[in-house]
This record gives sequence, structure tokens and C-alpha cells, in this order.
Amino acid sequence: MVESHEIITVDGIRYIRIPELLQAGLNHVFTTIDLNMRPDGSEMNRRFAENLEKIYQALEIEPSQFYFMEQEHSDWVSIVDEKELGRRYPFGHRAMGIDALVTSRKYFVLCTTVADCAPVLLFDPVKKVQANIHSGWKGTLAKIVSKAVKNLVMRYQTDPADIIVGIGPHIERENYEIQDDVVELFYGGFANYEEIIFKDENGKRTLDLRKAIASCLVNDGVREENIFYVGLSTFAENELLHSYRRDGEDYGANSAVSSMMMPGEIIKDPEEDDFEA
Repeated sequence: MVESHEIITVDGIRYIRIPELLQAGLNHVFTTIDLNMRPDGSEMNRRFAENLEKIYQALEIEPSQFYFMEQEHSDWVSIVDEKELGRRYPFGHRAMGIDALVTSRKYFVLCTTVADCAPVLLFDPVKKVQANIHSGWKGTLAKIVSKAVKNLVMRYQTDPADIIVGIGPHIERENYEIQDDVVELFYGGFANYEEIIFKDENGKRTLDLRKAIASCLVNDGVREENIFYVGLSTFAENELLHSYRRDGEDYGANSAVSSMMMPGEIIKDPEEDDFEA
């Protein structure tokens, strides 16, 4: 794994991105505390619509469709190569009960919202497909990233060795204490549990989400040197990132927003991007 990130500021709003992932062909940002991307509450429609306009300006794109998720900490993956899947909102469509989105559509934007869980982006620069994944401890235990890789392989004939990965800001191991019931689940689900679960001198156990996710990807055939991560903890970066564990019930949410449209690219004819099975 390679630690890599840069912070950009557009119209006074800070965003985080991974340069290597952008250079490979996936335009993306991880939002910060400067925007609240929590997808609930009576103000959601207005807030999301306003925030998305700001994010699109930062990405320098005008997409034809936006997809986000009603996340359930599941291992469900949805392929969204059509424009009218899911529940319709003024600013896009919401896939219900899903924690990973996959598309081959260049002009689509995918979004994950997180408040300590790990956002994971997968991009195949050869087949030109992407996945945007929400992976908390439940999704990590269920190996949702592996299921997303399998979807890329089966649907688009992706070679896992071609996949470029970006793991966004999430709660780091030092602050991610887990209880015995969760510890036992990881003992049963990960052969390398000693590399991802740690115990301190006081008996407190902590979970390394990033190492668990990366170990799944490497087992799937992704090259370790193609896995990039943002080395910023949502819990510790109280002036930069939202955190549920730190802020409690009134928490805000960060997001990972991704598109295969490059900065400055304009849609000439969205229909030319039609998926051919």
C-alpha cells in the first residue's frame, strides 16, 4: 500500500484526493467537514443539491446522472449502467439497501457517504469501469470489496491486476476500539486476523480497517502497489473531517464522489456513452 493524498481548496471548500487515482483516469474527491453530506433529515434534498453543485465545480464536470446509496452495512453491490435505477430525487437516484455501486458509464457520478467507515474506490483503466464502496466493519467482515471486484470481473472482464484502488479517510486503528463479539467474528473471518486486530496493555482491542480491506483486495489479485490510501483519521482530524464516534448523534458525514469524466470535460452526446452488453 502507498500513502498518498493532496488537499485542494475550491471556493473556500477543502477536498481531499489521491493524485495517482486521478492520473489513472478516475476523477474524484473525498469531502471534508466543510460540507455535510449526511443523507437524511428534512433538509436533505436542498443540502445535497447545493453540495453537489459545489462538488461538481471542484471536479470540473457536468455529469448526466448521479447515484448514491441508502447504505445498510451490507455486502450488496449494484451495477448502475442505466439512468433510471433506484428511487428518484431532484438531484439523482438512490440505490436502496446497497453499499457498493459499479458503473461503466463515463458520464455518471457515484457517491458513498461515511462518518468513520472506509470509502473505497476501484478503477479499471483498461476496461473503463469504476466501483464506489462503503466498507465499515460489517462490510469489511463480509468482504464487500471482494464482491465488487467479482462484479467487475464477471460483468466487464476486468483483470484484478489492472485495478487501481483509493481508500479514503476513515477511522484509524488507534481510535477504533471493538468489543469481544466483533473480535470473534474477525477471528473467524480473516486468516490474517493478527495483522488487523491489535490488543494493548490494558486489553483494549482495535481494528485496522485499511489492512483488512487491503488484504481482501490482494487476495483477489489486486496488486499491493496499486492500493493507495489517505492517511488521515476521521476521528483525529477534528478540524478537517466528520466523525460519528467523536461527534455523537449530531454527526455530519463525509463522502467519496467519483466519475470517469476528466476535469473540464463537457458532455456532447450522453447517448454515445450507451453500454453495450
